[in-house]
Amino acid sequence: MLLWIVLLNAALCVAGGNVTRDVCKEQICSCNEVEGDLHIDCEKRSFTTLQHLTGPSSQFYHLLLHGNSLSRLFPNEFANFYNAVSLHLENNGLHDIVPGAFLGLQLVKRLHINNNKIRSFRKSTFLGLDDLEYLQADFNLLRDIDPVVFRDLNKLEVLILNDNLISALPINVFQHVPITHLDLRGNRIKTLPYEGILEQIPGIAEVLLEDNPWDCNCDLVSLKEWLENIPRNALIGRVICEAPTRLQGSDLNETSEEDLCPSQSGGVDASLVAPPTQEETSEPVARGPRPTPYKPSGDASGPPTPGGHGPKSRSKSRENWQLKTKPTPVVTGVNGDREQLHNITCPQPCNCKLVGSRQGLGVNCEGKKIESLSSLKPKPLTAYELNMRDNNIHAVKKNQLLGYSSLNLLYLGGNNIKVIDNGTFQNQSELRWLYLDKNYLDTLVAEMFVGLVNLEYLSLEYNDIQLIVAGAFSPMPNLRVLFLNNNLLKSLPVDAFLGISLSKISLHNNYFPYLPVAGVLDQLNSIIQIDLHGNPWDCSCNIVPFKQWTEKLGSDVIVSDLKCESPEEFWKRDFRYVRNDLMCPKLYDRISPTSLSKNSTFTLDSGTRSNSYLEPNRVSISVLVPGLLLVFVTSAFTVVGMLVFILRNRKRSKRRDGNSSASEINSLQTVCDSSYWHSGPYHADGGAHRGFDCSTHLSTTNDA
Repeated sequence: MLLWIVLLNAALCVAGGNVTRDVCKEQICSCNEVEGDLHIDCEKRSFTTLQHLTGPSSQFYHLLLHGNSLSRLFPNEFANFYNAVSLHLENNGLHDIVPGAFLGLQLVKRLHINNNKIRSFRKSTFLGLDDLEYLQADFNLLRDIDPVVFRDLNKLEVLILNDNLISALPINVFQHVPITHLDLRGNRIKTLPYEGILEQIPGIAEVLLEDNPWDCNCDLVSLKEWLENIPRNALIGRVICEAPTRLQGSDLNETSEEDLCPSQSGGVDASLVAPPTQEETSEPVARGPRPTPYKPSGDASGPPTPGGHGPKSRSKSRENWQLKTKPTPVVTGVNGDREQLHNITCPQPCNCKLVGSRQGLGVNCEGKKIESLSSLKPKPLTAYELNMRDNNIHAVKKNQLLGYSSLNLLYLGGNNIKVIDNGTFQNQSELRWLYLDKNYLDTLVAEMFVGLVNLEYLSLEYNDIQLIVAGAFSPMPNLRVLFLNNNLLKSLPVDAFLGISLSKISLHNNYFPYLPVAGVLDQLNSIIQIDLHGNPWDCSCNIVPFKQWTEKLGSDVIVSDLKCESPEEFWKRDFRYVRNDLMCPKLYDRISPTSLSKNSTFTLDSGTRSNSYLEPNRVSISVLVPGLLLVFVTSAFTVVGMLVFILRNRKRSKRRDGNSSASEINSLQTVCDSSYWHSGPYHADGGAHRGFDCSTHLSTTNDA
């Protein structure tokens, strides 16, 4: 019997001697059948480890663990979940996967580790995932990838790596991996060689490469040729050149090999070729001031380049935040395009062509002096992209976009827009990209953006925005990239980013003296890049919590310097490298670290606080002198009072001495009389019986 008990305990124990708990039987998680499949939903259960939990052993299931605190995965972390067929680990703050963490998950086909803080894939990161077919790792901080990390994943078909910090893929990284769908958008990739990479994914059916700083030189010829030979609709979106300057903004597919590599084709050295003039390019020059590009150290890249974006295209922003390129114009197509558009009437005076992988209608009305969206006749209600940039539109009315149910991208930048009616976009559920830059908007409210439930990219730079109402962006739950730079903002409201998970935001060139943390910056849980330069940072006490917040992000997230504007002693110094006690000596002199931690009304991590705790003990001389004089006079009166009190007490003591002597005589007389009466009748010897001579004692007392 004892042996059976020992065996039973051993079966119920895991490392550390703790009994494992069945997440379904003990209702630790929600376990439900969905279309015949068991889903174990452990979302937001504050799990930090899973080694003392177990899943059902009698059936397969999908394990949902997003929104927990699994910041690091240790070997055999999922040993008790061997029947899982898919695993969701999104939004866990996950930054490290120790090799061996996935051992025992040989049945898992789909792994979701997106929206975390993973910086590298090591050699054996995915050890144990023998049947993995789908890997989603977007929106991380991924920079380093080991060349053999995927080598044993010989069933992996879908690899999603967009919105990371990848600058190059290692040679042979796809060797023996049957990739059919590859997403590399929003990284820092400049070139993608054929040998050792592209040649190893011959079965590609879908590839997404946009939003990378492509360097369109001789090295990119092989990529261009490869793209021309893969299935016609395999490329989603566009490959837009970031460099050299003469090709900036050009589509790789529309660029000839001679342009990419003039030196090999007998042309002139690319460095000596002048940029094309306005007459040499079909792209008109944009009105208004052009932003000055900011080039941070390291790999610099540009913002998302407008253009044809497929149905799965998502908005991104890269390290160079400034909008340096204008949208690629949509021009009337050649005869082939005209044949495809014979049933579509293009509004005058615009140009139309088919764009994107789904061959939607692209309508280009850029720079046509149009004063209203309602002026488009006939209305291009089937438009997939609508370019109204650089016209004379002053307002966007509520009913002017009714019927445009297919819009994926809308350019309204470079107009004179001051008003956008509430509810204007209420039917634009398909819109992903919205450009409202270079207008005259001054206030942002939530009602302005109602309906944009799938919007991912919003450009509001170069406006007159002074006020953002709390929750203004909440109608856009999928918003990932937000440009608010070059406005008139001095502050952000509490709950400014409520309900959205931004990955990239630009706030540079505004008028922020500091930014609050509580209720504002602490809502940016998914941020991977933020641009804050060009603000007049006031490097005093109020900026300390903001400084501490930036220190937690690291240099990879903040893409620019943060220079003090005031006080003068810190002018042009990056406040991240100025000590807190120098910026706020009052705080560190007056309040000890212990008292700071206990004081509920003052916390360095909070974004708002009272300045009364920071004021030093300064006393004006005009107050100090009268105060000292008052103290002196008061002291003098006190001394005199004490002397009078002492003299009076002495006189009173003499009187008490005389009174006490008379009182003593009277009392003695009473005693003697009493002794006589008591001793007379009852005691024969009278007072002499006690040895006490009353007459003698009274005589002595009277003499005294």
